[in-house]
Amino acid sequence: MITIDSDPKINPIFIGARILIKLSESDYTQVAIEDLYEDIKCEFEASYEVFTYSLDWLYIIGAVDLNENGFIEYATDKVDSL
Repeated sequence: MITIDSDPKINPIFIGARILIKLSESDYTQVAIEDLYEDIKCEFEASYEVFTYSLDWLYIIGAVDLNENGFIEYATDKVDSL
């Protein structure tokens, strides 16, 4: 994922961290994928491919979930409500 000659800000791990920050700072418990992508694209000029790799990584580690309505949720919100 991270190579020595690539921009460290344009990699799934860094962008994933920014996604988590955006979700934790949001007033909403869920966010549309398109809205989240627009925020990331404006901040980093990241491609949709890198953005989806970041979401995949966050899903695999259990940091985000996709709810039944197709929105991204911060996974810790579910743990807090149990």
